[in-house]
Amino acid sequence: MKYNLSFDMLDGEYWYGGQIGDGVSMPVNSESVHKNDSVSGFGDQSTPFFVSSKGRYVWSEDGYIIRFDKGKVTAESDTAEIGLYEGFGTLKGAYLAASKAHFPPDGNMPDELMFKIPQYCTWIELKRFQSQRGVIKYAESIIKKGMPAGEIIIDDGWQRTFGDWEFKSRAFKDPKGMVDKLHKMGFKVILWIVPFVSPKAPAFEYLKQNNCLVRDNGGNVAMRKWWDATSAVLDMSSPKAYEWFIGVVGGLIKKYGVDGFKQDAADNRFYRLDDITEGGVSPNGQTELWLKSALSFPFNELRASWKGGGVGAAQRLGDKRHKWTEYNGLRSLIPNSLLLGITGHPFSCPDMIGGGLASDFWKPQEFYDHELFVRWAQCSTLMPMMQYSLSLWRLRNKKTAELCRAAAEFHLKFSDYILKYARAARLSGEPIVRYMEYNYPGEGMEEVKRQFMLGDDYIVAPVVEKGQFQKPVKLPPGKWRLLSTGEIFEGGADVTVNAPIEELPIFERVL
Repeated sequence: MKYNLSFDMLDGEYWYGGQIGDGVSMPVNSESVHKNDSVSGFGDQSTPFFVSSKGRYVWSEDGYIIRFDKGKVTAESDTAEIGLYEGFGTLKGAYLAASKAHFPPDGNMPDELMFKIPQYCTWIELKRFQSQRGVIKYAESIIKKGMPAGEIIIDDGWQRTFGDWEFKSRAFKDPKGMVDKLHKMGFKVILWIVPFVSPKAPAFEYLKQNNCLVRDNGGNVAMRKWWDATSAVLDMSSPKAYEWFIGVVGGLIKKYGVDGFKQDAADNRFYRLDDITEGGVSPNGQTELWLKSALSFPFNELRASWKGGGVGAAQRLGDKRHKWTEYNGLRSLIPNSLLLGITGHPFSCPDMIGGGLASDFWKPQEFYDHELFVRWAQCSTLMPMMQYSLSLWRLRNKKTAELCRAAAEFHLKFSDYILKYARAARLSGEPIVRYMEYNYPGEGMEEVKRQFMLGDDYIVAPVVEKGQFQKPVKLPPGKWRLLSTGEIFEGGADVTVNAPIEELPIFERVL
């Protein structure tokens, strides 16, 4: 059966939603041509939700294809009705109505330490050469350079193979001793894990014989090519597969004392619509089940999800390049984080500071863009979470190192404020990082996405252009204090403020 929806955009209407990587293309207006397919083939986070600045929203219980074509909106699905809901006045009104009706917050949130202290991921620092010695050396450098101990994520390469989730004995001589030492240093220890299973894994035959692996339309174990290998994929709709996975990760907690998991992958694109699964679920269903399994652990991180609105897990943006660009570079952080917030994912983390693709970091550090590192750190510092990887605090460029370290201190200063909104979000579902339009409807803020509201009281306006040392900022009505100088600005105007490399422009609401 076909389900269809068709309607016209209102005058001056703007729409936000869909796939989080499309945040850079939001909002969609009456001049836009935009298509979103939430049925198959996408990566990272996606949602069957679009919301309008005019107090309307579109929702379906399953994926659909939606097209915005210069004021005409059409949507179609083979599996579920698509509804247009109206009469909620503003972007905020429509979002809160949709959240209450379709994705109410589950009352969960990641551990509070994830909001208070920066996270450290070993990926860019160690790449695939993860080792006990390397991890300890990395942690010691953090403490030695005056960075606060927080969550340390041991990334891909610690394990024997995919699906054999034990430490490599050659690289990790005493994993329990390593975890104990990291704990004594003040760190929480997180392990990278994916739903892929190598045929070389000892559990492969058990999983195969018990229908714990996704099968293709011929009934054979589906072998899927992903960024690291060609592997089988856990069928999370199988009770035995789910039990096996929880048993494995629970065993790692019990045996080694690790604190949680970075659950990577599970993107919709690694499954097929004609796959055979124990629970008969779609690709979206697999992604959704992977997300929900993360709630077993207070320290968690997802980079892919489906219908994640209201789910109290940490959502990291997809891997970014070491570039300034709007697509997959620094300039994507704000718009994509804003879209996470307005689609029900308040507990967001931008990608690793400076970028999260290892291929960008094989060259000597003198060839890195040091200005980019600093502006990236500043852009991340007042997000709900911030994550380092490359040890920027020990760069030979001392000014870059100091400014990147200072960003961590600045996050700590605002941590109580951020935590206040995180605690509220677990019950209200409201974004922590917000579009200006969310707080100030009808003030011409619909397309503002190079600055953001942090809660109700702060406008954060990071510099995201290379060589820019002045920042244009759009102030809503009221009075606003520039924190760096104490100068008071009358709102309802566009202003430009100085933004030398040492400064992140932040305005505090006075009244």
